[in-house]
Amino acid sequence: MAQAYPYQYKGKQKTKQDKCSTFIPLDKARVWLDFNEFCTINENGDPIYLFSQADIVNDSEGNDIELYEGMKVSVFDYDLDISNKPDALLAEGVIVKNFLEYYPNVKWLIRLIKKKEDNSKEKYVYWMSDYRIKRK
Repeated sequence: MAQAYPYQYKGKQKTKQDKCSTFIPLDKARVWLDFNEFCTINENGDPIYLFSQADIVNDSEGNDIELYEGMKVSVFDYDLDISNKPDALLAEGVIVKNFLEYYPNVKWLIRLIKKKEDNSKEKYVYWMSDYRIKRK
């Protein structure tokens, strides 16, 4: 997780944490999520990940995004496909204030939400290459 730093945003002093931009074409602007930072599962079985130490992050296109409780966010992480070519893991989630006492430096978590695919399966994480194949 990158270090948070003071940042002037809309005339106010905030904190910002730079997230990764991407060299992989995505379906839309997304915020990078390190899928290795899984921390817990909620009562409904939804996975929760560490997300940000700051109120401002940037998306894959470099836009500043101000986080707030309940905000829906599209996320991505890097992966390799079966041909060992760069691919992206994709997910949708909701921002949650950190309620976990053992991660005191993290301000925001993200709870992933299930996405219904064309084949009626629901899953939390999917691959960009799969997404493109289904949409052709």
